Amino acid sequence: MSQISISGTELRARSAEESVLYDHWITWLKNLALECIRKAHLPIEIGTKYTAVTYWMGLILFAMLDQTFEAITDELDDALWTQTRIHQRIKIYPRKYRGRYLRYERKYPNADQLRKYRNTLPEYLLKTLNHFIFDCQLEYAESHHLISDTIELLVDNTAEWYYGKDRYPENPFITGGYNGPGTNHKRNYLGIMLKSGTTYLYCGVSMIKKETSNVPFILETIDWLILKGYRIQYLLGDRWFPTYELLSELSVRGVPYIGPYKKWAPIKRIIQDFLETGKEYIIPYAIKGAPTQWYNHSSIPVWLILTNPRGRRLSEIRQDYLSKKKSLKECMKEIFVMMTTEPPPNGRKARQGWAMQICRCYKFRWHIETGFRDLNRIAPTSNARTNRRKFFMNTARYWIFNCWQLERAKRKRLHKCPKSWRRGPTLRRFRYVMKKVETCL
Repeated sequence: MSQISISGTELRARSAEESVLYDHWITWLKNLALECIRKAHLPIEIGTKYTAVTYWMGLILFAMLDQTFEAITDELDDALWTQTRIHQRIKIYPRKYRGRYLRYERKYPNADQLRKYRNTLPEYLLKTLNHFIFDCQLEYAESHHLISDTIELLVDNTAEWYYGKDRYPENPFITGGYNGPGTNHKRNYLGIMLKSGTTYLYCGVSMIKKETSNVPFILETIDWLILKGYRIQYLLGDRWFPTYELLSELSVRGVPYIGPYKKWAPIKRIIQDFLETGKEYIIPYAIKGAPTQWYNHSSIPVWLILTNPRGRRLSEIRQDYLSKKKSLKECMKEIFVMMTTEPPPNGRKARQGWAMQICRCYKFRWHIETGFRDLNRIAPTSNARTNRRKFFMNTARYWIFNCWQLERAKRKRLHKCPKSWRRGPTLRRFRYVMKKVETCL
């Protein structure tokens, strides 16, 4: 572990894959279980032998590991017995019970007891389980000063492909798809990620019903964060999010929106006019709602920014169009249209820096795409059939991801330790430690 040098004793630097402290993860499980019980106002004492914390640890591990209830309970029982014997001179082993079948004393309930406890959870808890777990994690991040009051929100959709014959033909949460691996059915989920500095945490997830809007859930999450005292600097979304319904509510709450905009026919005419005349690349625009619903409502003023994400100047693209090196269709593909509701400042230089800052802020939205890929790496297999249990198994990965990110955020603040320790555990090492949970104790 240590080597002698001229300047004294120094620790040998470890790689990021070997920087996990084993005793952290079981502490995370116990603390998270206690917070869930406290938020849900559930009794801690269950019977005379086991507590609610014991059951919740099993439920958390069941959602995290690719194992059955039988394997989880047996593994935790062995780990608790190992913890009991580790500091005793005279080792204690489970005693054998009398009876027809071979049974031994247990320190953790069996699989049937864990299933019965899960079935006794109230209905409201299963519906709001994800919400108050996110609330617990945000409170923990605030108490340890891992996030600030000024945040940015990232929103995006992700699809979980559905295989097999749906036993509920009228299931509105299973929609059609076209690019799935061997299937044309999927469930759509809406994820909302919170960004504070270099820390990224999921703060909301919802299953999207067929032919319904995801705007109410986004606004509900924004109102919840505002009531908790956060100041939302931006809301970053993809090109299908800036609708009149969303932008009209964001302007009331004072939350600016940044994101790309679809190239409708009016937008194509604006791009063509820029290529021919070379006028301003920051263009005022107005978004109107559907006449059937928003006929008597005023339009929302927004600003369009023409840019190129690959680093080419707009003047070079326009020169290719004027010299007929490229066609109008090819030049239009190279121009990226960014839309924001934040008004630009006065002055040419100030507007140029403002436009660069808006485009730079949107690059952070790709972190939620990376988060979705990380969620797929820690996804356990699930045979859940109902929408409620499928939603529970899928959303459990989001707060597991948050636990991993919070631990990495804490490691970045360490001092007088090797640099590889401050990088925090990688996701592969995190999964390996959770698989070997008996070594955590």
